[in-house]
Amino acid sequence: MFPALQTELKQQTLPDPYEDFMYHHLQYYGYFKGPTCLSSTVHRQIEAVSRDSLMLTSPLLKSRQLLHDDLGEVNSRLREPRDLFAFFSSSGPLQAPRWPIECEVIKENIHHIVPTEDSYFTSSRVGGKRGIIKELAVTLQGPEDNTLLFESRFESGNLQKAVRVNTYEYELTLRTDLYTNKHAQWFYFRVQNTRKDVTYRFTIVNLLKPKSLYTIGMKPLMYSQLDASTHSVGWRREGNEIRYYRNNTDDGQQPFYCLTWTIQFPHDQDTCFFAHFYPYTYTDLQCFLLSAANSPVQSQFCKLRTLCRSLAGNTVYLLTITNPARTPQEAAAKKAVVLTARVHPGESNGSWIMKGFLDFILSNSPDAQLLRDIFVFKVVPMLNPDGVIVGNYRCSLAGRDLNRHYKTILKESFPCIWHTRNMIKRLLEEREVLLYCDFHGHSRKSNIFLYGCNNKDRKFWLHERVFPLMLSKNAPDKFSFHSCNFKVQKCKEGTGRVVMWRMGILNSYTMESTFGGSTLGNKRDTHFTPEDLKSLGYHVCDTLLDFCDPDRSKFMQCLAELKELLQQEIHKKFKELGQDMDLEGSWSDISLSDIESSTSGSDSSLSDGLPRHLLNTAHELNQKKKMYKKKKRKPLQSRKQRNKQYQKSNLMQESKLTEDAPEGAGFASTLQKQPAFFKNSENTSSSMMKNEKPRLNELNGRDNGTSLGPSKMTTLILTKNKERMQREKPGFTVSCSPKRNTNPSQEPAPDTKPNWPRNRYPATKGGRTTAVAAKMAAGKPVLEQTGATAHASPPASEMYPLLLKGKFSHPSFSLAILHLLPFLKSPAPSQQTTLLGRSG
Repeated sequence: MFPALQTELKQQTLPDPYEDFMYHHLQYYGYFKGPTCLSSTVHRQIEAVSRDSLMLTSPLLKSRQLLHDDLGEVNSRLREPRDLFAFFSSSGPLQAPRWPIECEVIKENIHHIVPTEDSYFTSSRVGGKRGIIKELAVTLQGPEDNTLLFESRFESGNLQKAVRVNTYEYELTLRTDLYTNKHAQWFYFRVQNTRKDVTYRFTIVNLLKPKSLYTIGMKPLMYSQLDASTHSVGWRREGNEIRYYRNNTDDGQQPFYCLTWTIQFPHDQDTCFFAHFYPYTYTDLQCFLLSAANSPVQSQFCKLRTLCRSLAGNTVYLLTITNPARTPQEAAAKKAVVLTARVHPGESNGSWIMKGFLDFILSNSPDAQLLRDIFVFKVVPMLNPDGVIVGNYRCSLAGRDLNRHYKTILKESFPCIWHTRNMIKRLLEEREVLLYCDFHGHSRKSNIFLYGCNNKDRKFWLHERVFPLMLSKNAPDKFSFHSCNFKVQKCKEGTGRVVMWRMGILNSYTMESTFGGSTLGNKRDTHFTPEDLKSLGYHVCDTLLDFCDPDRSKFMQCLAELKELLQQEIHKKFKELGQDMDLEGSWSDISLSDIESSTSGSDSSLSDGLPRHLLNTAHELNQKKKMYKKKKRKPLQSRKQRNKQYQKSNLMQESKLTEDAPEGAGFASTLQKQPAFFKNSENTSSSMMKNEKPRLNELNGRDNGTSLGPSKMTTLILTKNKERMQREKPGFTVSCSPKRNTNPSQEPAPDTKPNWPRNRYPATKGGRTTAVAAKMAAGKPVLEQTGATAHASPPASEMYPLLLKGKFSHPSFSLAILHLLPFLKSPAPSQQTTLLGRSG
């Protein structure tokens, strides 16, 4: 294919390492064959490749990058690209989890049947901290020593300290999420040297949530290795005298809460584990994915790729699941479904639902085959592997809640969700995404439910609620539709469901599964097991088939039921408010956000801001901004200086107006000649001058070449002001009806009248008020003597629009308003017509 390159390479050796690399790069893709100066092993590989294909001698080039059909026709296609990062193979071991370098990790492999010197994450390595692992703080004195030995330096473990306060009583302190001082709720640790038939008490003393399912009957999980090896009994709910209460210690910081329980171990000298919920680690996920990759059947329709690497260098896996299409048109017609889990690492419920979904969709069930025929599934089974490995509850190694940063542009700080959003964005350019769902866990509510987003398009009104309602019908003993919520709160704008909804995915959900159990049907008052959660993964698939059934009878039936339920909810809300309203014709126009209460979320936290390693940079930038503003700030001026500057501006404006408009300039100059009456700063007066200039240009009669009289000019000014006010404040309206107001006591509309107490000002006499009003109607300034200083009140043409905006608070202006208000109440007919700008 490249004869010149081939001849040149035959004539020279390749001593340079870069040339060696490029040579083998071209050799790999079949561009040429020839000798190399590398080892004999590489020689044998190249010779094998040369024997397998004719390469340059054949008229039909057969490259290793191109794939051809069996007949050798020219309809070739590119081979699937190789992974960017190293990936495990069927013959090699699993990729070991990578830990932050300061984390100590024990060498034991934990398997079940089913504070740091640096302020933020720096780097990681396999196995975490190098060197000798610290020994346990307590060493047994002999076989009679009954002290429990605690350990949690393994995947997902997070116990920080255990203190023995009595013979069989221990106080435990959990480690908060790494590089934060928050989110201590998940726990997972090991105890050894147990004694049978002895009642132990454990108390976790630094939990951070004021409410918990432990107050309504939830129990911790316990695992006995002897029971697992002898009786195949795995995790089970154990514990008595369970209490969840606020800690009495108050150090002025955030309050702590305690969880206490008693336990009797089943065996002597046993090794037992305790956990908040059934653990599902990063290694568990890798074992599952390895089995899928090694399956000759599943690997045909399940492609395993690397989405990205986490901050610690752990692989974030992406699965693409679909049956091969027979034609390009059939492939393009497929819609997509996106599913993700474990963005919050302590919510292992999501992994069990995800495992149930994957078990079903990768099976040979006819329903699974049908789903693979009509959909392309994009699955990210573990969005936050770093948090799962180190035992965090909500955060990544950036010390931030990833489910508040889906809008981020910080690719290096939040690689997992940045690449996930980017993948979905590219997917939307190719095909329609029918559904997005992120699997979570919830620590305060029972059952399983969804959070969605209200659709404001009336064409698809209530459509986002059909899938949750169908799911509740398919899993009535686990899924609660009445616990679902579809309100979009401002604090949730950075979550996955809201960001994907705003990207155009109508059915965008967060699935919340309780840490406890169900209150519905046959599962009422029972704890959820992994099998219960895995069954919900199957029900998601089943509901997808119902949702996309070509026979729309199920869909329309659910839609009608939703409208009836919503109408009942609206009636209930109005009844609670003590109102009676006929909703037959207009009930569907009521905003759904006004009906629903706010979501409590999965213990949702507000965004913690930038990742930890960028906080110092942000602080420095803020300091520079403040210094820059201080430098630009002008020194304060005295009233005398402000008055001089204001009068100078007036004189310049007056001279300019005199040059531009010889006719009617007298009235314009009258409007401009006003002493300064502002107290706050010169900015207000200068902004008035800027706003006055275009209005005065209109007074010069440029359209018809004639000047206007004072009354017509006042009318024009007020009309323009009202139009501007209506544009700036859509809710404010001024009546323009030509009908004369005959009620002299009628006051301006509440929106236009300032809320000033009337008893603060003395009553004015009628004669004085009439004189002031006459002056103001003529557009002349009014001077009032207050103490020893004379202040000027602006003319009515400027007072009224400024009054509507509630702009001034100077005492002289308030006094002028006193004179203006009676005039607004009961003006003469001609004055009223002029002041309000009414024609006719």
